Amino acid sequence: MEDKVREIIANHRGEESKLLAILHDVQDEFGYIPRDAMKIIAEELGMKPGEVYDTASFYSFFTFRPAKHVIRVCNGIVCNLKGSEEIIKAIEAKYGIKDGEISEDGNFLLQVVECIGRCDGPPAMLVDDDSYGNLTPEKALEILRRYEE
Repeated sequence: MEDKVREIIANHRGEESKLLAILHDVQDEFGYIPRDAMKIIAEELGMKPGEVYDTASFYSFFTFRPAKHVIRVCNGIVCNLKGSEEIIKAIEAKYGIKDGEISEDGNFLLQVVECIGRCDGPPAMLVDDDSYGNLTPEKALEILRRYEE
């Protein structure tokens, strides 16, 4: 892992705002941001590991725990008014997880986030990089069945 993280960092040499780009690439590579990767990034960029973690944890699109698929359900005001709470409850009941938890089989990580930029079709969710809008609890669970192993 260390060599791959250092390679990712090297690919961003000379960029002014490289931390977020590096974090995105690390997550793309591993499916999450490992703790050891944050230490390497901090070392290479002359930062403290806590600074890297603080930056990464500020953004809801970064995750620190491995799961095959990340479910991000928008609970911003528009989605909330259109029923996102019911979608969250349906996912929690179906997969036995709460916000920030991974399903027992390791297939799903649930993240309740403030906005995913789908105000054109609330309520909305992302599964990995796939965006879904105009959801009902039933539609959300139907979509998630496609991602089950």
